[in-house]
Amino acid sequence: MLNRDFTRAKVALLNALADETRLAILDYLKGRREATVSEIRDHIRREQSAISHHLACLRSCGLVSTRRGGKYIHYSLNGKDRISKILHLTDRHVSEVLEGVLACRVVGEK
Repeated sequence: MLNRDFTRAKVALLNALADETRLAILDYLKGRREATVSEIRDHIRREQSAISHHLACLRSCGLVSTRRGGKYIHYSLNGKDRISKILHLTDRHVSEVLEGVLACRVVGEK
């Protein structure tokens, strides 16, 4: 794999994490073995179509896996320990540099 392809893949992964709904989904799944779209919807209070859309992104980026159980699809973190660690380190870092992150004009609040 070319270095440029690897860099593009890292950017895509970080972009997948750079969304409030997708982060809420990952945080919810972090504390569970698995969950259905309905369970995720009820917890984070977004429309089911939006949840499904964001889960498709997370699945495509390799962050979640699926398992069919009857008529339901169950979602779980792919590499739960690793993803949980990324989320934990992000929380820790943001808590240390919160004001700077919020003041950043390049990636700040849209």
